[in-house]
Amino acid sequence: MKRYGQLWERLISWENLVVAAMKAQRRKRSTDAVQRFNFDQEGELLRLARELAEHTYRPGGFRTHWVYRPKPRLISAAPYRDRVVHHALMNILEPILERHFHPDSFACRHNKGTHAAADRLQELMRRYEYVLQCDIRMFFASIDHAILKQTFRRRIKDDEVLWLMDLIVDNSNEQPGLPAWFAGDDLFTPLERPRGLPIGNLTSQWFANWMLDGLDHHVTSRMGLGPYVRYCDDFLLLNDDRSLLKDAAGQVRQYLCGRRLHLHEHKLFVRPSRAGITFVGYRIRPTHRLLKKPNVVAFRRRVRWMRDAYAQGRLDWADVKVRLDSWIGHACHADSKRLIEWLSRDWRFTRGSSVNVSRSARRHMEQQRQQLPRRVPEQQYADESQPEQRISRRPALSMQGEHSTRNRTVQGRCERGLESPGSAPELHLAGRQGCSQIHVVGRDGSGRSHDQRPHFAFIRAQVPPSSGETHATARP
Repeated sequence: MKRYGQLWERLISWENLVVAAMKAQRRKRSTDAVQRFNFDQEGELLRLARELAEHTYRPGGFRTHWVYRPKPRLISAAPYRDRVVHHALMNILEPILERHFHPDSFACRHNKGTHAAADRLQELMRRYEYVLQCDIRMFFASIDHAILKQTFRRRIKDDEVLWLMDLIVDNSNEQPGLPAWFAGDDLFTPLERPRGLPIGNLTSQWFANWMLDGLDHHVTSRMGLGPYVRYCDDFLLLNDDRSLLKDAAGQVRQYLCGRRLHLHEHKLFVRPSRAGITFVGYRIRPTHRLLKKPNVVAFRRRVRWMRDAYAQGRLDWADVKVRLDSWIGHACHADSKRLIEWLSRDWRFTRGSSVNVSRSARRHMEQQRQQLPRRVPEQQYADESQPEQRISRRPALSMQGEHSTRNRTVQGRCERGLESPGSAPELHLAGRQGCSQIHVVGRDGSGRSHDQRPHFAFIRAQVPPSSGETHATARP
């Protein structure tokens, strides 16, 4: 096995620390911790480099909070300067690990992720009849520090880099979990062996993936089971022989016990591929995939919260749109055409409306809103003295592709006093395979073409000033 050395000078170099600081502040530049660090960024990075070179660097304390959906988890956030060190370390280690990680491991890797894992699993389910699904019980809280450090030394031989990695592992905060006994343990062994990595650290994700890399190669090479997919601690084996997969479950259990890890027995099963598998947020079958029902329920709950927050002025339209776009991007990778169209009927956001309305009242208001005419007569608001209230119509544009289209043109002023975005086409959803070209028409009739990636455009229409309502509809 090849081992890598002479990495320390590259890790503490000025160029690497600058790149690490840029990565650590992505989407967090407006926070207080990042701004304090950036106020004297050069001095802070020089101090970090000196502390690392002299081995006087010590990680700070974590900020923790609990999340309860889909299950209780303790989330830990390291101080910002520690996150810079984590990025500096992974800038050096990531290219090494990518060379040796199994190709069917999809967590925390470039050009991988949940969508690639779902695509790979669906491809294998079309070829094999049975699936063995496994999950490790309380994985992050159960990672044994001594075994993890041994894993480091099988690939890295630079003592100073190993010192930093051991320091990060040793400063992990205590993780909730029950003690577990294995063969050869006495009564106090689980209490004498430190374990657990904090959920939320960049290094924790990579170290946990590294911990199970041996399992990937053990299953596919030593056990001879090629069809295999893993995302973090959730992994699947596929074969046409059901009894072979049941025997494989025993071998996997034995291997994990040697790493002081337990399989989750309530999530261990063998089932036909045609029955479907729940994996990485989707219900996957050989022919199609759907979103998990809890995912849809949680998203509808978030939409209700966003409607109330937007009404109170705690959210701007840009914040709402980012959240909607994020969920639509996830839903587009499933066969969710009708689901998105159905959910988008509730995407109406109004400033100053009453909040905390009961469900029955919301349902009544929705029924009344649907009974209103879809178009307002042009003569009713054609007041030349108030051009922001004028609604005009333009002929439909010719679109490339096979999808039928129609345009809705809305002119006027949105809530910030800027002109509305003009006209956007309404298309029939093309599913996750792709969407046709999108054109947006300006007030002068000119148009511009967006990119060809599968995405959804939002039509932001403002009805007459008496209601002040903004309605976002998802269109491909």
